Amino acid sequence: MNDRVIRRHPPASHLAIVISMRSGLKVLPLVGAGSLLLAHLLTAAAFRRRTDAMITRLEHASVTEQSTSPVPAIIQSFARRAVCENPLPNTVWLSQRGEMRANLRARWLRFTAEQLISIHEPGFAWLARMQAAPLVSARVLDCYVDGEGLLEARLFGSLPLARAAGAQATKGELMRYLAELAWAPHAMLHNPQLSWREIDATTVEVSAESQAGPARVRLIFENGDINRIEADDRPRAVRGRTIPTRWHGRCFDYRETDGCRIPTRAVVSWLLEEGPFDYWRGRITAVRME
Repeated sequence: MNDRVIRRHPPASHLAIVISMRSGLKVLPLVGAGSLLLAHLLTAAAFRRRTDAMITRLEHASVTEQSTSPVPAIIQSFARRAVCENPLPNTVWLSQRGEMRANLRARWLRFTAEQLISIHEPGFAWLARMQAAPLVSARVLDCYVDGEGLLEARLFGSLPLARAAGAQATKGELMRYLAELAWAPHAMLHNPQLSWREIDATTVEVSAESQAGPARVRLIFENGDINRIEADDRPRAVRGRTIPTRWHGRCFDYRETDGCRIPTRAVVSWLLEEGPFDYWRGRITAVRME
């Protein structure tokens, strides 16, 4: 399947779209204010409808009776300690605050976000809002729904700034789902599409199939908690090419909220030849199980 990538930024990384936010202002058509306002309202409404449809799809994911692959003991211990005896939800809702940047020299931009994570099948939707400049805001959708990944950013929720889709983008978004299982520990026990492989006493590989082949990440434990997540080949776009790149995340500050014990802070990085590049850091401000 050919990728449909219409941007210069990493298809699996929602951070890089910030580069184009300011430049997007330069291409606003010089039309009448009334026509511009109408176009903005219609386009923003269409974007919201598509986003709402994705959320509805994730909220109503079918629950299959298919048995899951054997789950390693360390994963079972972590997940059961996290979920306690609470009822099994269909989704986890997270509220987030944080910062992201496009490169080592770029300034950090603040964001607020809502994220929905599916329990019974791979799927999530990350909906963020950030200020690119005074009075200039962007809406970002980063998601994996029905086996397809998508990253889309729009100025004021309407003017397209960046978009990434296709097989490599899909693989990258599926890797994000796997990397964030610590935020949806129920899925470790109840998602039949996950496969597990113990590497050593503190490292477990979790994988799932994607359009571009298996997506894999390693979960690394310390004192019974997931402390780091690593991948060797997360897709990253560089000058129009997609390059498999080493990637890792760190999660910490475990707390119990809404009856579930999860890490409430995280930092995410590309591992480049010149050294680690931290591009996303944030914290969980609220959790809701549904």
